[in-house]
Amino acid sequence: MQADEGVDASNNLKHRLANSRVLHPFKGDGLRAKAMRGSGWTIAGFGAQQVLRLGSNLILTRLLFPEAFGLMALAQVFMQGLAMLSDIGVGPAIVQNKRGDDPGFLATAWTLQIVRGFILFAIMCAIAYPASKIYDQPLLLPILIMIGSAAIIQGFQSIGFATANRKMILGKLTMIDLCAQCVAIAMMVAWAFFFPTVWSLVGGALSAATTRLILGHIILRSSANHFKFDRTAAGEIYRFGRWIFLATALTYFGGQGLRLIQGYFVSIEMLGLISIAGMLGQAVGKITSRIGKMVLFPAFAQIQLDRPHELATKLREARTKLFLLSCPFFILLIALGRDLINWMYDDRYIEAGLYLVIMATGSALRAQRTPFGMVLIATGDSFGHALIMFVTAAVRITAIFIGFMLYGVVGMLIADIIAMALIYPFEAWRLHRKGLWLPIFDLFVFTGYVALGVLSYLTGPYFFIP
Repeated sequence: MQADEGVDASNNLKHRLANSRVLHPFKGDGLRAKAMRGSGWTIAGFGAQQVLRLGSNLILTRLLFPEAFGLMALAQVFMQGLAMLSDIGVGPAIVQNKRGDDPGFLATAWTLQIVRGFILFAIMCAIAYPASKIYDQPLLLPILIMIGSAAIIQGFQSIGFATANRKMILGKLTMIDLCAQCVAIAMMVAWAFFFPTVWSLVGGALSAATTRLILGHIILRSSANHFKFDRTAAGEIYRFGRWIFLATALTYFGGQGLRLIQGYFVSIEMLGLISIAGMLGQAVGKITSRIGKMVLFPAFAQIQLDRPHELATKLREARTKLFLLSCPFFILLIALGRDLINWMYDDRYIEAGLYLVIMATGSALRAQRTPFGMVLIATGDSFGHALIMFVTAAVRITAIFIGFMLYGVVGMLIADIIAMALIYPFEAWRLHRKGLWLPIFDLFVFTGYVALGVLSYLTGPYFFIP
């Protein structure tokens, strides 16, 4: 009798939890429920990834020297550049296109994805030697070739990744990424412990790509993972992806590609310090960016198709929630950036503290712009998004040159924040044309983060004396 009562009590508790206000928004197959679940998985998964990355970084910085992180940062920027400069929009096309569930369309997309991987590897082999000469780093030659091989591995990954993103089934994607990162961390730490060289970082990158490939085909199986070329499907992918390609290329030159310029100006050791500061300062921004790509983009695309009159309201809600979610973490990084570096790293990395304050401020400002590109692409304005990315690349590159010439590394990083203020009118213009501009919100966020950044720059550190 008592056992039955215990079972009934347990069932009642489960029933109350399932129908509680906390869990109710996550239930069902509606767009809101999918977006809530997707956001939850993205935040939890990517947040866990950043924690793991920080933990492994703290271990590796004690086993390796700053030069190793500088070399790897330079190699990864080249790889990211080639990946972004050859982005033909396969993933977004599957999310946005009405044929996104058609096996023929998906098989064509998978075939194009593989061809792109081999092309990327060939280009990386071609530029490896000139790059090693430009940066006067002979070791960069074999590193770039090995890192480039990851493009072939990634090309063969299951097209199920894109279909899962389309349907906002992000739990499996998150678990695959976490497993791949854990394997990579184990590889890097073990390798660095016995052989403390930059090759431990290269081995980690390749093991992550391989793990993701294997788990993807096991967990995200798709009947479309076979070679096929449908001319109509390829044409649709091309027509949608041509502006995505241009926007992604310009995003690179206005974002990660700036590290190539920084690497030319500063020593490899200094680039390693900037890389570590960026890893911390941009961690939260990467989470918001991932929410934008994995959740907001498919959600905005669905709203635009079904009820476009609600898009402005949904954009306002999304931006407000992103701000409330990320603001406490950005405040911590901006206000206590130098203290965090002094506490977590040894004296070799102390200069990274000031860089963290500046880069976290810039990352906070960029995080609030995350929905801009997503909503423009979702409404079909991929040209407008590409135009903004062109202005962004031109302004940020110019600002970095001027900033470094005037005030060195610090000037280069501060100039990046000034560049965002100059870019904003172009973004506002494009959003205003669609009735999606939020000027008061933007002014509040920009002035608040900049004021905090200036205060921390002038008065920190607060608890630890460097």
